[in-house]
Amino acid sequence: MSLGAIVSSSLSGLFASQEALRVTGTNIANVNTPNYARERVTVAADIQNDRSVGVEVEAIERVVNRFLETASLGARSDTGRTEAINTIHDRLQSSLGRPDSANTLTGRMNAVFAALGDLAQAPADTVVRQQFLSELQGYSGEISRISDTIQSLREDASIEIESRMGAINDAIRQVHELNQQIAQQKSFGGQTGGLENVRQSALDVIAENIDIRTIENSDGSVDVSTTTGAQLINRASFFQLDYTNPGGVSAASTFPPITLQFYDQRLGELSGPTRPINGDIRSGALRGLMDMRDGQLVDLSVSLGELGARVADELNAIHNQNSPIPGPNSLTGKTTPFNGTDPHNFTGETTFAIVDAQNRVVATTTYDFGANPNASINDVLTAVNGPLPTGLGGAGGAGTLSFTNGVMSLTATAPGNGVVITEDPATASDRGGRSFSHFFGMNDLIEARSSGLFETGVQTTDAHPFTPGETAEFVITDRFGKEIRSFELSIPPATTPPAAAVSYGDLVAQLNTGLNGVMSFSLDGNGRLVTQPAPGQSGLVLSVRNDGTDASGNGISIAEMFGIGSRFRAEAATDMQLVGGLDGNAGNLATARFDLSAAVGAVALAVGDQSGVLDFQKLETSIISTDKAGEISAQKRTLTSFNGAVLGTFGLMADRAATAAEDTANLETELDQRRQAVSGVNIDEELSNLIIYQNSYNAAARILSSVQELYDSLLNAV
Repeated sequence: MSLGAIVSSSLSGLFASQEALRVTGTNIANVNTPNYARERVTVAADIQNDRSVGVEVEAIERVVNRFLETASLGARSDTGRTEAINTIHDRLQSSLGRPDSANTLTGRMNAVFAALGDLAQAPADTVVRQQFLSELQGYSGEISRISDTIQSLREDASIEIESRMGAINDAIRQVHELNQQIAQQKSFGGQTGGLENVRQSALDVIAENIDIRTIENSDGSVDVSTTTGAQLINRASFFQLDYTNPGGVSAASTFPPITLQFYDQRLGELSGPTRPINGDIRSGALRGLMDMRDGQLVDLSVSLGELGARVADELNAIHNQNSPIPGPNSLTGKTTPFNGTDPHNFTGETTFAIVDAQNRVVATTTYDFGANPNASINDVLTAVNGPLPTGLGGAGGAGTLSFTNGVMSLTATAPGNGVVITEDPATASDRGGRSFSHFFGMNDLIEARSSGLFETGVQTTDAHPFTPGETAEFVITDRFGKEIRSFELSIPPATTPPAAAVSYGDLVAQLNTGLNGVMSFSLDGNGRLVTQPAPGQSGLVLSVRNDGTDASGNGISIAEMFGIGSRFRAEAATDMQLVGGLDGNAGNLATARFDLSAAVGAVALAVGDQSGVLDFQKLETSIISTDKAGEISAQKRTLTSFNGAVLGTFGLMADRAATAAEDTANLETELDQRRQAVSGVNIDEELSNLIIYQNSYNAAARILSSVQELYDSLLNAV
């Protein structure tokens, strides 16, 4: 071997050792850098003409385990999802207060029944009556407060989704730019380890928010998509996410989708159509926030609404059988979707009476619905307002029963007289499980934004009250928010073939046709719309996108009438309060029962009558039926038990969220530790390598020194 060849070989060793020392120094410098993947130098013999002429640096590689990196990204997404869920549950639990506090729902319900016990002992005592109303308002107000808190947390989740868009989009753009730099460096044979480390950090940011899948290309770039295949980054381009919080969130709110749109680098702006990707996001913080906003918090609001609806309904059922003393000059009900030409659809009997200031009967009439099964609501009014003494006499007599714009009212003609609606329990009226006064809300005790109960009492053959041309759009999504099917229900003109839909049964048939294979619909015996997923379908969510229907022009849509979607069930807990006229006016609390045997001129309402209060008291131990609401199954139970079940569900879901967050965090930590065991910097190993490379460098330098001596000897010999 010539001296020149020896010099060349030694220089290659010197340069290789120098590069190895540089890489080792970089590793040592980043020993405390989070998620830094160490680099290593790969060398190989430099072969020319079948002879080794030195050493060459083949590559400087990041030391990584691709399987662990992929698993770590998935774990990061799962942790992001569970932490987002757990954080919101923590806030909700904090708002509920201590379980042993008197201000919780349990404490307030106990206070209501305790006040009823006092009221039963002194039903005429104004202070005792006011105490009961105060406790009931406190309970109702607490339900309403929790309902507002849930909606506030839904808005916070929506705001958080919007706030994360910037970081996600920046990370997507950064990965794309690094892809280009890495590909360029690779094409020139340059080093890419540092760039790849930065890219990995950006991928971690994306994975924290969205579950992603990465595919490494031959040029070193990576394609990034969601695990369902929605592309975020490819070699040539990238996409950006967008979401705008609608603000002012309530149970009625609908949220825009998170959209994906191509970013035109030439124009420097978003371009082309947008694509909703809610259904493509299966994990990450965004999925956790959406699961809370659209899933768990909605379920909890429905559970709370079911509780509010049942409490109000049971109290209202009794209050509508009772009467205050003296009787009020008029009773006015709530707005219903019906009109006077609709069939009454009641069974049993109801008594309407007018009493004077001394609680003596002025006029009374009993209407037998069973004897007139085909009569309309107007027919009932005509009979009740008939001439004295068989009727109330109408405007020229003792009192008038009227029905205007869906609102039933009973008014005494003389200003000093009062009105009463009651019935014999043995022959009580019934429509959809409620008495006449209860069904129309004539003498309710509690009200809310929605009743939360939708036993309409209509029959499939009854004519529906909607106007031709009105439409309602229904949407079915899966549990990830991906749209499965949509259908627009349209009320056709009567002259349009085929025959126009004229009955409730026809509307149900339209729904079954439009959503066939996904969900089925039917009306039960109480006129409630029953929805069932089709065989093989599960986890489906029915909602209303647009609803322009208006029953009888009374301002009630088909969705509100039948409680379609979660909104109207949840709103049974919104603005829950004492009916106007009761708050602060204990005299309007109805605790007495009208004496059905009292003749005209006889006293029918007795001061101090406790019979109505005793019925209120029985509610504490009465078994009621509750519907499935969120995660709570349909059961028969007491109000106290149901109250506890709702609060228990809040706690159970919070505990489950905390456990899931802990488990996913532990898994992520375990995977990170394993990844660091492979990719992390081991200071002892690097110091050992440092000695090896130093010795190698010194040896190569010593050879060069020896060659120099040989050259000097040759020159001296010449």
